[in-house]
Amino acid sequence: MQRLILRLIALTCTSFLIAMLTGCPSSGSGNSTVINGVVSSGGGSTPVAIEGATIVVYQIQSGTPSVVAQTTSDGAGNFSVKVPSNSANTSSNPITYYAVASKSPSIQLMASLGTGPLSAVRINELTTVASAYAFAQLFRDDYSVAGSALPLSIAAGMAENLVSAESGSASKVIQTSPNGYETNTWSALGTLANVLAGCTQGVANACTNLFALTPSTGGITPKNTLQAIVNIALNPAVNVSGIYNLGSVVTSYTPALTASQGPNSSAPLQKLDAWTMAVKVNNAGSAACPFGGPANVAFDTKGYAWINNNVIQGTPNSANCLVVLKPNGLPANGASNTPSSPITGGGILGSGFGIAIDKLGFIWSGSFGWGNNVPTSGAVAKLSSVGVPISPDAGYTAGLLRVQGTAVDQSNNIWMASYGDNAVVVYPNQTTTPISYLDSNIQPFGMAITSDGYAWVTYTGSDTVSKLRFSNGVISKLFTVTLPSGSNPKGVAVDSLGNAWVAAGSTSTVYAINASGAIVGTYTGQGINGPWGISLDAKGNVWVANFGTSSPSARYSIVQLCGATSNCPTGIAMGSAITPSTGYTLPSAGSQVLLNSGQPLYGTGAPPSYLPLMRLTSVNTDMAGNIWATNNWKPSGLNDIVSNPGGDGVVIFVGVAAPTKAPSLGPAQAP
Repeated sequence: MQRLILRLIALTCTSFLIAMLTGCPSSGSGNSTVINGVVSSGGGSTPVAIEGATIVVYQIQSGTPSVVAQTTSDGAGNFSVKVPSNSANTSSNPITYYAVASKSPSIQLMASLGTGPLSAVRINELTTVASAYAFAQLFRDDYSVAGSALPLSIAAGMAENLVSAESGSASKVIQTSPNGYETNTWSALGTLANVLAGCTQGVANACTNLFALTPSTGGITPKNTLQAIVNIALNPAVNVSGIYNLGSVVTSYTPALTASQGPNSSAPLQKLDAWTMAVKVNNAGSAACPFGGPANVAFDTKGYAWINNNVIQGTPNSANCLVVLKPNGLPANGASNTPSSPITGGGILGSGFGIAIDKLGFIWSGSFGWGNNVPTSGAVAKLSSVGVPISPDAGYTAGLLRVQGTAVDQSNNIWMASYGDNAVVVYPNQTTTPISYLDSNIQPFGMAITSDGYAWVTYTGSDTVSKLRFSNGVISKLFTVTLPSGSNPKGVAVDSLGNAWVAAGSTSTVYAINASGAIVGTYTGQGINGPWGISLDAKGNVWVANFGTSSPSARYSIVQLCGATSNCPTGIAMGSAITPSTGYTLPSAGSQVLLNSGQPLYGTGAPPSYLPLMRLTSVNTDMAGNIWATNNWKPSGLNDIVSNPGGDGVVIFVGVAAPTKAPSLGPAQAP
């Protein structure tokens, strides 16, 4: 009897007040955290309790997970477990926790518990969808999670961005602007949760139908709901219509996609083309520096995103700040020796395409200059790892005029595309004495470094791509590749085999050029539309940011192409799209796009925009496999070039790419 009473008390310990009155251990007790939770199916005010589910709580800091607690849900779906504290769980090396509830071989639900862990949780289909997407790239073949501390903690933050594990409902981030009904993510989450609920609640043939439509990339049929939703997250363009149709069997989660938002809809702003989940962020940290034409992103060793910001929002004039976001997309706040966003000083003015982090952790941000306050000379700003300017107020200006692409080689030399004076400029390791290279090629733009220390440079003005080397204080050229006239190449990235991938915006083409300078691939169509930025994920596959056309109604997208390293789905060859023919888009759910200030995208009284994903200049993969796409230019940019061009915010596609590694710091190495 005494044990029964203690068990009942444990099940009621859901708040600090009750804990104080009953003598329950609180979640803040010195040597453990009590997690009080419930396992249920369906949303709304009357979810269905899942009795007799086995709940296993895991922790993982590096490598594979270990079990820290296990229990069974009661008749109301409630459970309580005690998780021992772990002194190894620090802010710099966090432990990530998650829970899996199994009711039968076919029913398995999951919730991320963060790095605390959370002391209260509701495990349901919605938390399962969020966890599957956030940890998608960290699941192993047996559907357990594996990885290291930083990627795992980033994934946990993204899961919470999608769904609050404590309430089991869509997060505040998803329910409010710039998400809410400005994007379709909230509704898509509800539909996928309903798809799982049909199986969880025992609807006839629901599990069989779900599993048949959600094979793994290797063609293996899933055995339970968690495996099915992980497979959807990893293969979002497969069986889109069939999966959508399963969401009409159980409809307890709202909002959900409507008929006009389904894959067979003809409404151009609503159509679903893939089961991707995207989170839009547009809070720069201060109303004094709103997002205005974010251009490119560099991730530091803590996973923080440093983002060049072109213009003062609503004007064509240069912004004097750049934005730093935490790995979960919130503005950096300076806690625990981190940056505080926005960053000013050091010569930041109209930051363009160039941003890089060197081997000592310093940030280099090129100033391009825009509109009425274009600088008379170009500059690059050098910042400490927490955003303190190292460069003078005007920045470092020697040899520079309107800097675009910026990169760091193995010897810690800073390479910059000095667009305004047609020069490629190197600042040798820890110096600001310019070494310049000029030839007949004009308007250098993109910059990428090979594993053996060479630099690939694109020239937008001469439709050329050159391969250069810096050695013994001299820049020399190996060769130049000439692209078709009017190609206007911009972004460039280099894979592990030495191939350069070049985005040619004006001809909507992506070129692959081998290490010897031969064009080995010319890729068009497949959703490629005015490509600008280009990057590679850890599998060597190619991501393309579409700047697109000037049409105010065009939907913009990101595109993934199969790289040269053969890490692609079966049957997809080098240069072929892994994404659908549209690319990955972010449809509207019917509300107009708003700025962080609450004003419409084009200002009060202007025609509304329903395009949360805009004209993009970069796509970059973080350490958990999320793609950060920068909304650099408003959809009808050519109409606004003299008044209001700067796009709004960053769109984060959750769990779609092979995670990159954190930048390595240390002494410069010889190439």
